[in-house]
Amino acid sequence: MIGGVCPSSPVRTSCSGCSSCASPCDKKGGQRNVSLTAAARQLASPQTKPLSSGVVSSSLQNEFMDVKFGDGTSGQLPFVWLRDNCQCPECFSVEAQGRKLLYHDLDIEVQPTKVQEHIDGLTVDWSDGHKSEFSTKWLQNRAFTPTARAMHRERYALRKEPWGAEHRMKDFDYNTMMSDDRELLDWLLTMERKGSAMLRNVPKRDVAGPEIIAHIAYVKMSHYGPHSPVINRPNTNNVAFTNAKLGMHNDLPQYEHMPGIIFIHCVEQHPGPGGESISSDGLFAAEELRRNYPEDFKILSTTDMYFWDKGHANYSWEMPEFFKISKFPVIRVNANNEVLQIAVNNSTRDSHMDLSPAEVKKHYRAYKRFNDILYANALSFKMEQGDMMTLDNVRCLHGREGYEAHSDRHIESSYLDWDEARCRRRRLQEKFGCYH
Repeated sequence: MIGGVCPSSPVRTSCSGCSSCASPCDKKGGQRNVSLTAAARQLASPQTKPLSSGVVSSSLQNEFMDVKFGDGTSGQLPFVWLRDNCQCPECFSVEAQGRKLLYHDLDIEVQPTKVQEHIDGLTVDWSDGHKSEFSTKWLQNRAFTPTARAMHRERYALRKEPWGAEHRMKDFDYNTMMSDDRELLDWLLTMERKGSAMLRNVPKRDVAGPEIIAHIAYVKMSHYGPHSPVINRPNTNNVAFTNAKLGMHNDLPQYEHMPGIIFIHCVEQHPGPGGESISSDGLFAAEELRRNYPEDFKILSTTDMYFWDKGHANYSWEMPEFFKISKFPVIRVNANNEVLQIAVNNSTRDSHMDLSPAEVKKHYRAYKRFNDILYANALSFKMEQGDMMTLDNVRCLHGREGYEAHSDRHIESSYLDWDEARCRRRRLQEKFGCYH
């Protein structure tokens, strides 16, 4: 749960999320609370488009409609998809921004009986007796073209940029992030792409982490409560809450849904040798493993491992007793075999292994090789009071050197889920006109 950043990290203040905006960014911090209904109505309201933006032609194929737009682009629109996504009030709620048409009532063999192209888009009469209207912009944004698919893929989640030992984390000012939404958006974009950043000038409060998380969205709770004092505790309930050296790890893999972003605040640093931090990009290491040791990558990405945590409360805000068990691979991939999650934690790695005896040593060998790659490409540094390192906890790892038992060293950790972070990023991109 401990970590830090190189003090020489350069400070960048430009809003990298708005480089292609048509208008300058609003430098003032905006209110977090907005009327979702008003925003939905605004997004759904018809907009006057020039002739070049209309649908100029359409032709029906076996299961698709080929359409050509006035700007020269074209797309293939499956019949069943068009009918399923009818935007009329009977099929879609503008206020709730959600589909009302039930799957039970959808005829997947539906066919168009009449199609009319016009400056505003497309009108379709269907074989089930229904009529649908679609705006040109709505169709172009979803036209199954490589461009449309790539744009929404980026809206969902930004492409990650792996880094090695040469990486220097980007600096942000805590108070500026709290007051300037442009700075906050820059941090959110940086975290999605690089998975790491350092906040400077953080107030000396144990709840400074939860406070900035609450400004972004909501604190991710755990059985340790909204924040964890990482100090050398008597009768401790976690190895991190001792003065021992900690190997690099991801926090809380004993949870089926691991925390997305960890905020690591240095309230008080150990003044002498000890307490130094180390961090590494698990995505970079996983790709190195895949490239150079494909069999080891296959083992770690296809073999489920147990993580566990059992204990008692040290503080009143913690769960009185807990007993967590999770099970998933060390390297989690999606359907496209892209790395989604890294889960490395030596203290919560379970001694139970759901493997045959013959498979055990192969797994240890693969895990050890992955660990070696992580350390070969790690950053080492010492945090200072007022620093707060933020890491993508399902990607980047952190650890620390041991320190004297009676030290006043005090670190606080707290969490934010990626669902909430990406939600805020998208809303800020809309606010600053960063979407095309």
